[in-house]
Amino acid sequence: MDKPNTVYVSFIASTPGKVWDLLLDTGASPDWFFGHRMEVGAEVGDPLIVLSPDGSPLVEGEVLVKEPGRRLRVSWVLPDMPIRLAEDEIEFLIEEKGEGVVRFVVHEYLSEPLPERWIVAGREGWSLVLSGIKTILEAGKPLPRVVMMPPD
Repeated sequence: MDKPNTVYVSFIASTPGKVWDLLLDTGASPDWFFGHRMEVGAEVGDPLIVLSPDGSPLVEGEVLVKEPGRRLRVSWVLPDMPIRLAEDEIEFLIEEKGEGVVRFVVHEYLSEPLPERWIVAGREGWSLVLSGIKTILEAGKPLPRVVMMPPD
């Protein structure tokens, strides 16, 4: 998976360290991940899990790359979705673009083609994630909760 299928970009008035810390803060993740809790292992090879608001596993994966303050790449599998996807990858990139400005990017690497409705849902979901992180860091409080559902 050399080239991402989709790229999402946001610019945040913050520092790379604060963006990184929020990305890995399991307790704060429901505030920017529409109620889901993201748990990222400490080392490469450790598990990644995303839990639904009710505590059930939504995403399973593994930490592939972890460069503190700069880059996190994980495998991403949705085991209980109506279509079982193969192992995809998500990469978060954090880059300082000037004093107090961070370019925050999400790359989505798909292992197989998806139906268009899933691509549209993914675009909205990742845009909401980036917006949620941006809002917390710039406004000091989360966006109001948005419930995201898989496409029909």
